[in-house]
Amino acid sequence: MGQDFKIMTYNVENLFDTRHDEQKNDTAYLPTAQRKWTSNRFYEKIHEVMQVIVGVGEWNPPILVGLCEIENDFVLRTMVNDKTYRQLGYDYIHYESPDSRGIDVALLYRSRFFTPIVSRPIPVKLPGGKPGRDILYVYGTLSDGTSLHIMQIHFPSRREGAEISEHNRIAAAKILNQTLDSIRNIDPNAGIVIMGDFNDNPSDKVLTEILAAQPFTNKKFLNEELYNLCHDGLRYENRKHGSYFHDGEWDLLDQIIVSGSLLNGTLKTQIHTPAHIYSPNWITRFNKRSRQHVPDRTYAGPHYMGGVSDHFPVYATLTLAE
Repeated sequence: MGQDFKIMTYNVENLFDTRHDEQKNDTAYLPTAQRKWTSNRFYEKIHEVMQVIVGVGEWNPPILVGLCEIENDFVLRTMVNDKTYRQLGYDYIHYESPDSRGIDVALLYRSRFFTPIVSRPIPVKLPGGKPGRDILYVYGTLSDGTSLHIMQIHFPSRREGAEISEHNRIAAAKILNQTLDSIRNIDPNAGIVIMGDFNDNPSDKVLTEILAAQPFTNKKFLNEELYNLCHDGLRYENRKHGSYFHDGEWDLLDQIIVSGSLLNGTLKTQIHTPAHIYSPNWITRFNKRSRQHVPDRTYAGPHYMGGVSDHFPVYATLTLAE
């Protein structure tokens, strides 16, 4: 038997620092702005995000943590150097993306268990020429020698409506597919992990048709195919729970997708179970209208709510060979 470790993805809801970047539209998150984003609020949120990360892993914190809505390098340095958690040995990979608001994706990793070899941003150009958020690509090895190709994503927003904005996410998924094809051409058995905020549900077109991510319920896993650890056709597709709650409805926007080679025993590292949503009571707020516990967000519009994030994190378990 090997040892189990968690990997997770977490949209941390606008984790900005308190300083203005002249190149970005970040003025809403300053101490003098309407939201009054102060240093005290910033450091409290940093500490609570790290609490969530450690909570997902229980006694063994996740070895890989994909993050969405991180502003910059300073935010990540502050996270990994938090005096309570720096002994966990997290490092990070991050590139500034062309997002107009300055929110990026990043990867935290525990250097004791994962060694990055190559990393780069993958530019995303949307229809009309507007840039989207970069995809973060990281190639490295786990402590049991298994090589992983990791892509942390934050696909374009559905703010204008899911159907109206779908073409933007289709464009981002097609760019991701180009990288996947390049990987498979070199190594058909490659271990691939794609995680992040897809801004679509597991059964939506972008996931099932463009990325061709199949339900985890399949009986036979093929090395080159993708399988969505969040799509089992039962627990989440009935919309009774999810990672994001909006206008009285649940969505499972945050997902983890892997190659069949991580599921069928081809590689040393294996995954045996579906992904799970992490939603302990302390990161929830009771919604009186729906009578449910929903993510306890940091802001509702300009109003400070004091929660950690408007998303729940999603995690999966890797079994590393001894």
